Amino acid sequence: MTTMEWNHRLDIGVEILDNAHKKLFSILRRMIRLREDPGNHELLCREGIKFFKNYTLQHFAQEEAYMQSIGYSGYETHKRLHDNMRDRTLPALEQELMDSDYSSDSVQHFMGIVMAWLTQHIMLEDRALSGKVRVTPIHTPPENIMQELDHAFSEIIHTILGLKTQIVSECYRGEDVGEMTYCRLNYISSSQKPLVVYLGFEEPLILAAASEMMGAAVKQINKMSLSAVRLLSRSVMKNLGRHFSYVDACQLKKENLIPKELMQKVFQNACPAVSMLYRTSKGYLVFSIQM
Repeated sequence: MTTMEWNHRLDIGVEILDNAHKKLFSILRRMIRLREDPGNHELLCREGIKFFKNYTLQHFAQEEAYMQSIGYSGYETHKRLHDNMRDRTLPALEQELMDSDYSSDSVQHFMGIVMAWLTQHIMLEDRALSGKVRVTPIHTPPENIMQELDHAFSEIIHTILGLKTQIVSECYRGEDVGEMTYCRLNYISSSQKPLVVYLGFEEPLILAAASEMMGAAVKQINKMSLSAVRLLSRSVMKNLGRHFSYVDACQLKKENLIPKELMQKVFQNACPAVSMLYRTSKGYLVFSIQM
């Protein structure tokens, strides 16, 4: 993993916030170096992550106070992203670290997600505070609908794969969680409106899902395991239709696998209305809906 270097493109023009962002980058760089010490790996990771979390929460409070002081119109949306990181993402990543005894994969997940989140958050939301960029509002469904989606999706994954899910982010924007393969399903509603669903699977999860569905161990990504991804994606959506009449009424018009690079462009150009990142014991899972 490469180190994070601060550059002028990340400046937002508010000294107290720029200094805090530089401090967060410094903490992450130090954590990357600490990973290279095999003797005290777990202790150093534990202490480094604790320090990063505490400083992050302190910074969020500082930034929210600043937004209120200037009467920032995007305060509620911005705070929602802070709350999601504080209440969902960091606790889920910490749980994975503890469950795996600070394995290399879990540390990689932690570093990849927080590094990407921090960079994207500064470049988009934070730079909007000083008018350097214009942020497109995220029009997500009401909270009760999001909760119903989360419950239904988690129940379906447990039924199909026997895996429990833990939501890592309700505002996923493509942060790095390892090698992912995405299945894109294009639907047309009864009123002829398009609905695009993306289901992303981390490679270890693909192998576990393929093994479960084939009834035999699948140990490498091949045509068979990728076919399982498409079959699993269709099965998830078919079951989701039993919970939501709108989805049930949609007709599947096209389905194809897309690489992570193409999915990144989706997040960059048109952030999906629903975009959730889940953790399972076998790997990470993405569920996004673009309307």
